[in-house]
Amino acid sequence: MGLRTSVIVNGINNLSDARYCAGMGVDIIGFNLKLDDPERVKPETLKEIIGWVSGVQIAGEFTRAKPEIINDMSEEFGLNYIQLDTPYLIDEIEEISRPVIQKIFINKDTVESELLEMMELYSPVVHAFIVYSDDFQKVDDTNMKFLKSIAKEYNVYIGFGIDKENITHTLNKIKPTGIGLHGGHEIKPGLKDFDELQEIFEEIEEA
Repeated sequence: MGLRTSVIVNGINNLSDARYCAGMGVDIIGFNLKLDDPERVKPETLKEIIGWVSGVQIAGEFTRAKPEIINDMSEEFGLNYIQLDTPYLIDEIEEISRPVIQKIFINKDTVESELLEMMELYSPVVHAFIVYSDDFQKVDDTNMKFLKSIAKEYNVYIGFGIDKENITHTLNKIKPTGIGLHGGHEIKPGLKDFDELQEIFEEIEEA
């Protein structure tokens, strides 16, 4: 199966999600490896999941881990990408041995010029940006122009406010590098409700 845009699915914590995403043609699946987060994926679980999936790139999600720790974990688990969920210094990013996806947040008070200035500074050292928001529940007319302007300049994944109703309009209008979705907990081991992800994948499946 092929998808007509690049897709990252963050927060993978079980084999069901990982295999489903790989089978659907997702490019990157991300695992929470934040050292101080009780929700982080355990090393043995991560190794087991990675051993069972193929054809998909693996990202580790970090917040405050030092570059040397990130690099050690990249080697141990064979990570392809590093997603930084908080801002790091440019010097720190340059020390990371894998391509970096930088998470950025926007809200109703975000100043477009300031965000573009920050992205310009970081763009030489990151592979892409993934955009999240706590304010905006949907990608719609209130933020579409803003998102389109940053996607025109940089590799941007839209990581919020996407559903089966607006995905096609979002891709056509914003033309992002891709979209960011989120995995979740199994109902019980081996049993997972994929309805929400499936509805979006069906909308972006290549004919």
